[in-house]
Amino acid sequence: MKRIPAFFLAVLLLSLPFICCAEQTVYPKEENTGWDKDSYPYIIRTPSAVWYLAKADIELLGEDAYYEGLYAVLDDMEDDFADARAALEGYIPKEIPPVDIYTDFCNKAELSKTFGAYYRSQFNYMKIFGGWDHAGRLLLHEYVHYLTMHCAESPIRFAFWSEGVADYIALHVCKNRLARSVYRRVDFSAASPETLEQVWDKAEDCLDPRRVCLADAACTARGYLVGTTYLAVKNELIERTAEIQNDPKPEDLNYEEASGMVAYLVETYGKDAVLGNWNLDPDRMDTVYGKTFSELYREWAAWNEEQCKQLGITVP
Repeated sequence: MKRIPAFFLAVLLLSLPFICCAEQTVYPKEENTGWDKDSYPYIIRTPSAVWYLAKADIELLGEDAYYEGLYAVLDDMEDDFADARAALEGYIPKEIPPVDIYTDFCNKAELSKTFGAYYRSQFNYMKIFGGWDHAGRLLLHEYVHYLTMHCAESPIRFAFWSEGVADYIALHVCKNRLARSVYRRVDFSAASPETLEQVWDKAEDCLDPRRVCLADAACTARGYLVGTTYLAVKNELIERTAEIQNDPKPEDLNYEEASGMVAYLVETYGKDAVLGNWNLDPDRMDTVYGKTFSELYREWAAWNEEQCKQLGITVP
């Protein structure tokens, strides 16, 4: 599961209007003849996904706006999903069946109050809440869940690895065209130029998802979340207490911390030592890496600060 944007990104996105979208590709629409056809009368198939289009959502947004948003997402989805499969080559099968994706912009599901999207491993489908901006930012993360929790021969079991690997692949490894497309449609003129420049990809002319993740992680490691409620990787909203800040447990990390730790471990110990051990109990890190989780967390925090420094990111 994935939350709505964290501290650093939320500062930039808050109350900023969207500007026009680029030209869109049209995929054929077909009638749904399955048991859920009343709620999802239409489906669209791509090589990587089968989209179930909610009647209520089409009525909510209007047919033109609904399909415009969908086709804008599909432009980048196939390339992003292919990147994720390539990044996980050797840890997932070569042949990956399309994943089912449902829209719920009316937020009928109870979990929509907390999450912008989720992958339900029990039923093997993805669901997107809130609108197409959530879809663009969160689809790749949820697709990595599908790959690692359903398709992999040894599915991920622990929350730390599940969310950490998902954000590591989506934000640290892949280009994430989906998220970048959302950021290109946002008017950032009201944002602080100094803050924006630090997380801006000049070559792509948009926010850099990895830079934003590193900046958010630095804020967390410095204790800026203490006293606030946040979504931990165990998919619970909890308070960031001083005790958690001083000695965080694997399941109490936020997404930026977990993905950053995975990135640090891959850089330090190698890809196979990390992805090949994604079912390692995080409380037994020492059996593979020779150091406890607490020791590795502190090393990651220092590494993350250095990454920010090298990229010119100054955390206030």
